Amino acid sequence: MKSFWDGKKVLVTGGTGFVGSHAVEELLRRSPRARITVADKVLRPENLPGLSREVKLVRADLRCYDDCLRVCRGQDVVLNLSARVAGVGYNQAHHGTMFRDNMLLSLNMLEAARVRGVERFLVVSSACVYARSCPIPMAEADGFLDRPERTNEGYGWAKRMAEFQAAAYRCEFGMKLAVVRPINAYGPRDHFDREDCHVIAALIRRVVGGENPIRVWGDGTQTRSFLYVEDFARGLLDVTQRYCECDPVNLGSDEEVTIRDLAGMIRDGAGSRASLLFDAGRPAGQPRRFCSTAKAREAAGFSARIGLAEGLRRTIAWYRARERTA
Repeated sequence: MKSFWDGKKVLVTGGTGFVGSHAVEELLRRSPRARITVADKVLRPENLPGLSREVKLVRADLRCYDDCLRVCRGQDVVLNLSARVAGVGYNQAHHGTMFRDNMLLSLNMLEAARVRGVERFLVVSSACVYARSCPIPMAEADGFLDRPERTNEGYGWAKRMAEFQAAAYRCEFGMKLAVVRPINAYGPRDHFDREDCHVIAALIRRVVGGENPIRVWGDGTQTRSFLYVEDFARGLLDVTQRYCECDPVNLGSDEEVTIRDLAGMIRDGAGSRASLLFDAGRPAGQPRRFCSTAKAREAAGFSARIGLAEGLRRTIAWYRARERTA
C-alpha cells in the first residue's frame, strides 16, 4: 500500500535530538522512500544509528531567518520539532530566554516555509499553554483560558503565540498546518545529564547513580500523565498526515500518576532500596497536568500504546546500557 510519505521531501528540524530522532525513525518505518533532511544548530548523528546514510544532515541556526529560508527550499513537508526545552526549575528562572528562543524558532520557520511554498507544516505546541486553574482533563478548547501556568509562563506564552501565528497564516495565506500539544514526553535519548532535565530523566539519573535519599522536587502530590517518545513520534506523523486543519490536538496518554508514585516506580524498577525525600520548597509546576485524548483518537486515529510501567522499564534499561558504554 502506498504511504502518504512516499517520495515526500520532509524537513525535520531538531531531527537528531530526543523527539526528532524518534520521529525520523518512525518516518522511515512508514516510508523508506521519504526523502528526509534534518536541520539543527547542534547535530547528534549518534542518535540516528544506522540511518545517517539515508538522511541528509544540515547544520543551521534556526533562530536566523536566512538559515530557515535555506533549509526550507524545495521541501514538501516541514516537521518543526526544534525547541528550547527544559525542566520546571530552569523555566521558572529563565522566562525571557525561553520566550525569546522559542518565538524566534516559530516565527522564522513558519515564515520561511510560507515563502518557500511548503505544502504542509507541523507546529509543535505544548501542554504548557494551559493555565494552572484549567479544568481537568485539559481539553483543547481551554488552551487560551487565563495565563499559562506561572512556573512555565515564558515557554507557555511562546507556544501560545506559535499557535496564534499558525491560525493567522492559515487565514491569510491558506497554509496547511497541523498543531499538536504534547504532554510530558520521556524515553531513550532524553537529556539525562543536564541539570535542567525533566522529571523522569532526573529521577532515573539519581536512582541509577545510587543517590540515597532520592531527592524529589515538590511534595509528591502533583500529578502528571506521560507519553513514551515512540508514541509521541507516531502521534506527530498521524496528526500531520490526517488532521492538517490548524486545530490543536493534545498528544498524551490516559494514565495519570502522582509524582510520589512515579518516583517509587522508578526506584523499584531500577532495583533500588533508597528512601524518597520530597522537597516542597522546590518548584513543582501545575498541581495536575492530565489531558483529554479524545480529539487525537477521533481526528487522527492516535492513542498511546506503551504504558508507563513498560516505558519506564525500557528507559531505565537504555540509560543503564548507555552508562556502561560511556
